[in-house]
Amino acid sequence: MSEAMATDSPRRPSRCTGGVVVRPQAVTEQSYMESVVTFLQDVVPQAYSGTPLTEEKEKIVWVRFENADLNDTSRNLEFHEIHSTGNEPPLLIMIGYSDGMQVWSIPISGEAQELFSVRHGPIRAARILPAPQFGAQKCDNFAEKRPLLGVCKSIGSSGTSPPYCCVDLYSLRTGEMVKSIQFKTPIYDLHCNKRILVVVLQEKIAAFDSCTFTKKFFVTSCYPCPGPNMNPIALGSRWLAYAENKLIRCHQSRGGACGDNIQSYTATVISAAKTLKSGLTMVGKVVTQLTGTLPSGVTEDDIAIHSNSRRSPLVPGIITVIDTETVGEGQVLVSEDSDSDGIVAHFPAHEKPVCCMAFNTSGNLPKCCHHAWPDFFSL
Repeated sequence: MSEAMATDSPRRPSRCTGGVVVRPQAVTEQSYMESVVTFLQDVVPQAYSGTPLTEEKEKIVWVRFENADLNDTSRNLEFHEIHSTGNEPPLLIMIGYSDGMQVWSIPISGEAQELFSVRHGPIRAARILPAPQFGAQKCDNFAEKRPLLGVCKSIGSSGTSPPYCCVDLYSLRTGEMVKSIQFKTPIYDLHCNKRILVVVLQEKIAAFDSCTFTKKFFVTSCYPCPGPNMNPIALGSRWLAYAENKLIRCHQSRGGACGDNIQSYTATVISAAKTLKSGLTMVGKVVTQLTGTLPSGVTEDDIAIHSNSRRSPLVPGIITVIDTETVGEGQVLVSEDSDSDGIVAHFPAHEKPVCCMAFNTSGNLPKCCHHAWPDFFSL
């Protein structure tokens, strides 16, 4: 990124359709004498006046390269002849500021083209949505407005929702907002592919159809990760991986990590027998209490403790991979009473909470990380 781009980009008004072009400039380093002069110009007036100089440039909060239809080689035939024509797909860079964001397209020539700019408060997450995949029975309701940009900002379009509780979809073609999706709890991240738009909340995931943006399915059993990602997920071209809050043995797939905290099948049977015995004992005590007599040495606090112990605790490090095409609509529930439709894999990946995960290019090798090291699992 050139110095001119960094200097001109801050504090510009909102432009949903872009239009600014910044030409590349050579990076020059100041000489020793120029550095001294700059230091005297900046520090000496401040020392006499006692007030610090106002910084005109705005600080960058986050930055990310984005993959979209604009630089997708499979959708642009001219990029297939790179060696003969010299054409290469441009870089798409998204820059977040304290009061908005910008989207820039940087071709091989170096001339940065501003595609989008909005200044309505800080933005937590943003994604350029790819063109959806649809068939004969499904049509694209937003075909004339694409490409679309999904934005989660501190102040929603309605102005009444809590901070970071809505996703606004903007048209990069017309600059207008075409859709707003409201939530009751804060949003932490956005993911998308040609099939769905995934909204990541704390301990929850909501998926929407890419053509109509109606709710397709949702998950409410995510493990509460301490950070840096509050709810890490991985979205491939078809599969979705997330951190489950418990291990369900009947759905457990082969492989994964087996540490000290992961019980074997025999240990699980013994634990279930102990739980059943404890439950039967508890029933006897409750019946005795209802008849008016309580055995000596047994208090009401003991009953509460046994009742709480029967609740299954949350288990860290469990990964569930689902097929977004075959999973049913509504809530995705991995339990002993649910079937396995749409569940590709369900396995322990770590003994500690998973903080990051991603698929490889082929989509059959998820990578899961916790605070110490990454692990790879082949499906």
